[in-house]
Amino acid sequence: MADIRCGSCGEQVPAGHFCVRCGAPLGDQPEAAGPSRRRGQFAAAPNEPLNLPALVSSLFPHLPRRSMAAFRIVLAAGLIVVLVLGALRLFPVALIAGAVLLPLVTLLYLWDTDIYEDEPMQVVILTMVWGAIAGVITGVIGQGLSGSVATLSPDEGSIVLDQGIIVPLIGMVLTLLGPLALLRYRRFNDVLDGVTFGAGAGAAFAAGEVITYSFSILSGGLRPSGSVLPMLGRLGTIALTIPVLEMAVIGAVGGGLWLQFRAPVRDREALGVLGNPLAALLAAAVLIAVGFSLEPLMDTGLWLLCLAVLDVIALLWLRRVIHLGLLEEAAEIPIGPSITCANCGEPTPRHTFCINCGISLQALPKARPGRPVSGPASSPPSGPAPSGPSPSGPPPSPPAPQGGAT
Repeated sequence: MADIRCGSCGEQVPAGHFCVRCGAPLGDQPEAAGPSRRRGQFAAAPNEPLNLPALVSSLFPHLPRRSMAAFRIVLAAGLIVVLVLGALRLFPVALIAGAVLLPLVTLLYLWDTDIYEDEPMQVVILTMVWGAIAGVITGVIGQGLSGSVATLSPDEGSIVLDQGIIVPLIGMVLTLLGPLALLRYRRFNDVLDGVTFGAGAGAAFAAGEVITYSFSILSGGLRPSGSVLPMLGRLGTIALTIPVLEMAVIGAVGGGLWLQFRAPVRDREALGVLGNPLAALLAAAVLIAVGFSLEPLMDTGLWLLCLAVLDVIALLWLRRVIHLGLLEEAAEIPIGPSITCANCGEPTPRHTFCINCGISLQALPKARPGRPVSGPASSPPSGPAPSGPSPSGPPPSPPAPQGGAT
């Protein structure tokens, strides 16, 4: 296969549809020119623009394209079930279903992609389980500060200072402790690791906090009184907008921390000011505090809309972290033998991106990085997959696809 020079990264690469080093389209297309980090395609899902706040590909970036559609269906079906239960006035049941929706989808994602096949329990305990514990602790603190927050009507919530700023920020710090405990393990050395740990902890935290706050409602009977429409709006915040905000913000902070402390020194300025851990924590605190402080100041429908806007901002931040993380060290990793891409099923040189579909091979499940190809036929890989890049520099051979978060 003849080599050509990529117009984005300037490296010599095999001719094909996409650059195996930076993932930019090859050829005469306008998007094939310019620095690779400024291109418009999302490295984890090259069929999507980088600046598209897509939920599934942002929160679950290890999914191959064919699996993303299934996860969108699961998420949509779960949300419909929650809203139907609310419309039937089974609000306590709908509340529990809404609170556990995204955590269950996250667990399904971890199981389906088998990302951490060697350390599944350690990862789940320090992300999902710890996130739920942090949520319960935060809920208890919130109740102690301002009394129980009734999720049926926002006007019964605590004052802005307690429930909008102090309690959410305590919760954010507690939730980050679980992922941070994994930062010291060098085998978790990809930015996607930090994204996955943070997003998983954020989803479980939101569920634990909501359920803890809502014990008073759960004891009020199967069909509590009140208007159905505000109930449905509140269920929308519980099932979608609040957990998405928590997942995206904490996932972005987690990915940024991994980029700062696990990436090569030359890549640590790639995020600009948000690459600074203190600046990232401040930005996360602002998004969280604004989202929750608005609750007692407006009706449920308007609050839901404001949370959706904050979700978009947080998802765009998260996608930028993922995109930059997937481009780490690509220029110095040698191009390896041909493998079969787990996303499109076509042969591609083993490197960072698939030469046919442009997906980041690091964004594919670790347990299914692709099969070696020998001529026209393919055979199962022999021996363990190579380990990922070390923090001190590129490995002598191409890394296996790995990572950590529509």
